[in-house]
Amino acid sequence: MAESAQAAARAAIPLAQGGEVSLAAFDRVQAALYGAVGRDDAWSEALRVLTHEFDASFAMLVAAGQGQRDQSFYAAWNHPEEAARAYSDHWWQHDPWLARGLAGGFFVQGALVRGSDLMPPAELRRTAFFRDYLARLPAEHLLACVVSDGSVSGMAPASHLSLFRRPDQSDFSPADAARLRAFYPHVLRAFDLHWSLRRLEDQVTLLHRFLDAFEFGVVMLDPAGAAQHANRSARQMAAQPELARWLGALPVRVLAHEPLGRLVAASARGQGGGALLGEPGRPEVMVLALPIAQSPGSRQPGASMLLLARPARMPAAVTDFVMRTFGLSAAEARVLPPLLRGDNPAQIAATLGVKVSTVRTQLSAIFAKTGTVRQQDLIRLLGSVPPVRL
Repeated sequence: MAESAQAAARAAIPLAQGGEVSLAAFDRVQAALYGAVGRDDAWSEALRVLTHEFDASFAMLVAAGQGQRDQSFYAAWNHPEEAARAYSDHWWQHDPWLARGLAGGFFVQGALVRGSDLMPPAELRRTAFFRDYLARLPAEHLLACVVSDGSVSGMAPASHLSLFRRPDQSDFSPADAARLRAFYPHVLRAFDLHWSLRRLEDQVTLLHRFLDAFEFGVVMLDPAGAAQHANRSARQMAAQPELARWLGALPVRVLAHEPLGRLVAASARGQGGGALLGEPGRPEVMVLALPIAQSPGSRQPGASMLLLARPARMPAAVTDFVMRTFGLSAAEARVLPPLLRGDNPAQIAATLGVKVSTVRTQLSAIFAKTGTVRQQDLIRLLGSVPPVRL
């Protein structure tokens, strides 16, 4: 049924001679459409270019439930704000073009239709929709196409493009319809790209907000050591004067000659690692460098993730990360913060309120599970977990 409705919709306006599109027009429209990808505010300009190409008076791009204005109008050109609100609030229920388009099965992807094919102009002029709404814009002639039916996840939502002419202008011709059909694949492709990019940006924004909730620093580095993102904790740590010597140019980048340079270079080669940075016996920051997985067999440097924590007050999230990675028990994980601070077994026992023998047993278990024999080996190993897969 959907296929027959689509065929009927496309047959409503036959391809006509005179519908050819010049290369210059294609260049103008394509530049406007693809220039709007990823830029919400640029779609009004894309509609302006289409409006000019079709000698229309105004245009609308409607993405139901996704819009910036009253949850329907996504973008418009030369369409008054009050008219958009009036349509969203009231007139869509009394739009005869909409009613007949739905009844005729024209709302399928790629369908293109003129208002005069849905309803004769003389009949339209007798409706309250024309008299009390369209005539005030003013508008009488419509050329519309269904951009997307919203069936492809991650691509454009259900949306349609409408071009309008004033009553004193001539109706859109079959040649105009043929020209719009020639532009249609680019309208769809650009809007699909726009929405896939927007959703990706939304996911990245959500990831950044998630990372900002961490109590420890997280920095995402590209293969050259430039920071692609530093969460709130990492930025706060980098702003502390006592850490500047150890963190260097973070949160902007990691340079080869800085204390973190060798660690990050190893991570870019897929090795990972960890370090306690600070004066002897007074560690200021614990750093884990985790390689981010590349394509299998790739020999090119890869991206890295840095985890930063102050050993004196290492957050539970870091302990939990290590515990889950190496299969430590909760009791064993409690030993990690003072161990990574450099405390000896007696100091750890005093901090935790347990016997020194208990601490020694737990340390033996930690070293056995991680395959290390001393504190510095453990720190180095912590960064050598399997690559992070994003």
